[in-house]
Amino acid sequence: MSGPELSISLLWLFLFSYIILASIEFGAGFLLFWARWRKWSREVEEVIERYLSPFWEVTNVFLIAFVVGLVGFFPQSAYVYGTILLLPGSIALILLIIKGTFFAYFHYAKVRKPLPTFLQAITGLLLPMVLVSIIPVSEGGFVTEEGGRLVLLFGEVLKSPLQWSFVLFALLSVLFVSAVFLHFYASRAGSESAQAKFRQVALNTGLPALGAGAFLLLPLADHRPEHFLTLATEYSWLLLLSGFLFVNAYMFLQRGKWPGITFVLVIGQYAAAVAAYGYSHMPYLLYPLLNINDAYVNQTMAKFLTWTLGLGYLVLIPGLLFLAWLFLFSDSYVKGKARNS
Repeated sequence: MSGPELSISLLWLFLFSYIILASIEFGAGFLLFWARWRKWSREVEEVIERYLSPFWEVTNVFLIAFVVGLVGFFPQSAYVYGTILLLPGSIALILLIIKGTFFAYFHYAKVRKPLPTFLQAITGLLLPMVLVSIIPVSEGGFVTEEGGRLVLLFGEVLKSPLQWSFVLFALLSVLFVSAVFLHFYASRAGSESAQAKFRQVALNTGLPALGAGAFLLLPLADHRPEHFLTLATEYSWLLLLSGFLFVNAYMFLQRGKWPGITFVLVIGQYAAAVAAYGYSHMPYLLYPLLNINDAYVNQTMAKFLTWTLGLGYLVLIPGLLFLAWLFLFSDSYVKGKARNS
C-alpha cells in the first residue's frame, strides 16, 4: 500500500467512526420527536435521552480529526473543497449550531417544550442531507472554473439524480443505524416496550435503506461509468459481504434476538459498503481535479501526520469505549437509577 493510500485509509477510519456515531445521534434526535408526536410510552423517551446526554459531544471529534488530516495529507484539498463547499459547509455549520444550542436547552435546562424537540429532529435530518452532498460533488461534473477560481454549480447538484439518491440513502441509513443501536440500548436498560418500538423502526427502515443503497448505483453508472465499473468488478466482494452482513442482522431483528450482535453486524455492513465505495473512488478525491498522488504532502510531513493521527485514533477509540462503559452502559445509568445523581 502506497503512502497516499495508507493516509486515505487512516482518514476513512475517522470518517467512518463519525458516520456511525453521527447517524445514531441524528436518528435519536428525530426518534425522540417521533416518540412524543406518536405518544409512545415515557420509557422510550427516557432510553433516548440517556444515550444522548453523555455522548453527543464526542461525535464531532472524529469529524474534526478527519478534516485536519485531509488538509494535512492533501494540502490542495483545502483550496479545492474550501472554495466549492463554502455554501453547503456554511449551511452545515449553521445547522450544527442550531442543533447544539437547542440540545443544551432541552437536556441541560430540562425544558420539555415542543420547539426544541422539533428543531433537534429537523436538524438531525437536514444535516446528513447537507453533509452527504460532498459525495456526489466528488464524482465530478459539478465544478467549473470561472476567472481562475473554482465554482460549484449548486443548481446542477440539486437537479442531479445522483445527489437525491445519496440523500435518500443517507436519511434511511441514519434512521436504521440509530434504531438498531437504540434497540440494543433498550435491551440493556431492560425496557421491553422501548425495545419493541426501536426494533419495529429498524425493521421498517432496514430494507428501504438497503434498496436505496442498491438504487444509487444506477445514477452512479450514468454519471461516472468508470467508477461504477471499478466498484462492480474489483470491489464487488465487499458489496456482497455488506449484503451478507445485512441479511444476518435483519434475521436477528426479525427474531428479536442478540441485539448487541445485530448492531455489530450492521456496523460491519456499512464498513464494507463504505470501503467498497471509497477505494473504488481512488485515486481521486475530486474527479478529475484532485488526485491523491499529485496532491500528497512531502514524506516527512506525511510520516509525522500518520503517527500523530494513528496514535490519536488508538487513544480515541479506547477513550470512547471507556466513556461508554463508565456512563452509557453502567447498570445504574442505563436503567435510570443514577439519572439525577
